[in-house]
Amino acid sequence: MSSIGLRLHDEVLHDEVLHLREFGAGDVAEVQALHADARVRAWLPDIQPLQEAGWAAAFVAGLGRFYRQHEGLGIWRCAVPLADGGERFAGWFSLMPVQAGPDAQALGVQAGDVELGSRLLPEHWGGGLSLAGGERLLHHAFARLQLRAVWGICHPHNRPAQACLAALGFLPRGRALYEGQPADHHQLLAADWAELQPLSHRQRLRRHRRTPTVSSQDLP
Repeated sequence: MSSIGLRLHDEVLHDEVLHLREFGAGDVAEVQALHADARVRAWLPDIQPLQEAGWAAAFVAGLGRFYRQHEGLGIWRCAVPLADGGERFAGWFSLMPVQAGPDAQALGVQAGDVELGSRLLPEHWGGGLSLAGGERLLHHAFARLQLRAVWGICHPHNRPAQACLAALGFLPRGRALYEGQPADHHQLLAADWAELQPLSHRQRLRRHRRTPTVSSQDLP
């Protein structure tokens, strides 16, 4: 993939931990495989059946257009490097425009804010890949794109996702509807991200525990 403009640059794309690149037509089967796992689908807010070939193909085609229309944002294929020089598909990481409905706006979501996301195969849960990918995309968002804020949004009962967001430096902002479902919203401001860089993930978790939720919605 080219490194022109505000697209992901080479140091974000490949390192010893993960490889990130745009999805292409040859990746449809991987999108299907990711969503064919019921454990993955259990945490998703949307109901697109991406385990089906037609839906997966349309999704990948739509991403191709999105990359060109929204330079610097997107959903990127993630793979882990292998000892023999190859790689193995692991899922995806994303920076996408965040939904700014009335509930989310009450929590501080503004036009132009983006959401950090990931969908990984279960074999990569809890192994540090979420943190590695998150760190790289946050650097891209704040140092490269100069964004004001990044949001992390997850299922209210997804404790591992909440812990990952806390370790990355996100703070809880409350609960709002996302794709029609209640979801916990976490925010990381550019100024806070810069201050957090010297801190370890453990130190960031301690900071998170000392910070109360700013506001919340009493959604069921």
